[in-house]
Amino acid sequence: MKFLLNPELSEYLKSLLEINELNLSTSDIFSAILGNREIINKKEIETLEKSSDHSNREIVLSKLVDYLDIDMDIEDNEEIFNRYVLSCIYKVDMDKYLSNPYYLKFKDLSFKENNYELVIDKYLPYELFAYQDMGLFPETYIEKNSLGYSDNEYQFLALNDHNVTWMSITPNEIETMEKSLELVKGKVAVFGLGLGYFAYMASLKSDVKEITIIENNPQIISLFKKHILPRFEHQEKITIIECDALSYIKSPINVDYAFVDLWHNPFDGLELFVTFKNIEKKYPHCHFLYWLESSFYLLLRRCMFTLIEEQEEDEEESFYLNAENYIDKVINRYYFQTKNLTISSKAQLDDLLSDESLISLLLND
Repeated sequence: MKFLLNPELSEYLKSLLEINELNLSTSDIFSAILGNREIINKKEIETLEKSSDHSNREIVLSKLVDYLDIDMDIEDNEEIFNRYVLSCIYKVDMDKYLSNPYYLKFKDLSFKENNYELVIDKYLPYELFAYQDMGLFPETYIEKNSLGYSDNEYQFLALNDHNVTWMSITPNEIETMEKSLELVKGKVAVFGLGLGYFAYMASLKSDVKEITIIENNPQIISLFKKHILPRFEHQEKITIIECDALSYIKSPINVDYAFVDLWHNPFDGLELFVTFKNIEKKYPHCHFLYWLESSFYLLLRRCMFTLIEEQEEDEEESFYLNAENYIDKVINRYYFQTKNLTISSKAQLDDLLSDESLISLLLND
């Protein structure tokens, strides 16, 4: 990748690399406060509310600033923190999730079999949790995180495997599946069973006629059939196939929509996501939907930013011949796909960083 720099492109390229650093820094901040129960407690917040004129939210955000020990007297710190951190933290009205059909149907469910146990987990008041899917601030490449909190305790179902949470139904799962659930209709394939949230919510739709669930874990299938499926109002719509997802999709599938949820987070799911995007090309009449899809594109864009920075530093081609992990493989692939590319304008660079370009460079011809 070569750059024919002019003043406009040079300045734009510099700003993009600064944005990448900002994204990584804010990501570290969110990681430090996510699920951290030591930052804020309900009693302290209520005491401060009574003794000051500040709102509940203002007090919460002030506690976060204190915890992170950020010097807000530095102008850049204040602007960045207010615009890209504090604006991404939401006080959440839990009524939406307390009235969710799945929550109402299964909130009293519990079981323990072998190494699996379905338990009630909880978010404490003011505990920060992952809320909506990540995205970008409008007309920028600055990543928009999303954390939520409530002033009341919130309980949710969690399936533990050897006392470690393996899957759960939290506001984040509900929010990040909402758009896909709005879209599906007709015949639907669901790759990954989980606790059956997507399948249950889809089965309630009158325009969803059939749901085929592909799951390779026989224990999860057994638990689902025994404890969860009997509560479905429309069991007749559900078919479960015990099979590896990639093996199953090698054969033609006759569905209108496919929802893929085979990962815990974008980092452990990136390779599968790219693999499915390759397979997707074989099924032009099926609409593929992916859990956390926008987060995958953010991760791919970080890889491209890394390559751009390395090319600015004249990294040798030999550097891209080995990989320690899949992220390295993505960067290496980007290098060889773009090594003869010459960028001479802002528009070309924007095109390279588009979602369509980021994924198409990884797909097989």
